[in-house]
Amino acid sequence: MLYVRHTVGSRLFYETTEYEIKPSDHGWEISFNTDNETAATLLKFHNELNIFYVEENQKTWFYSSEGIVEFLEDQSKLLIYADHKTAYPV
Repeated sequence: MLYVRHTVGSRLFYETTEYEIKPSDHGWEISFNTDNETAATLLKFHNELNIFYVEENQKTWFYSSEGIVEFLEDQSKLLIYADHKTAYPV
C-alpha cells in the first residue's frame, strides 16, 4: 500500500495499491494514476508531502526536499520525485 500524507498533521491525501517506485535522477520516482482534483491538491501541497510505502514487515518513508511533483494530465498520472528515503521495521 502507498500512502501520501501531509507533513503537518499527517492528513491523508491519497492511498493506493497501484503505484510504481523506481530509481531516478532525483532519487526515486513514485508514480500512480489519479484524478484531476486529487492531483490539484497534491500539487498545491507539493512541498509538504510524506509518502509511505508499507509492506508486511517494513515501512518506507519517502519525501522530497525540493517538492518536485508533476501531473501528466493526458495520462492521469502523478509523479513525485523523492530524494530522501528511510526504511524501518513495523
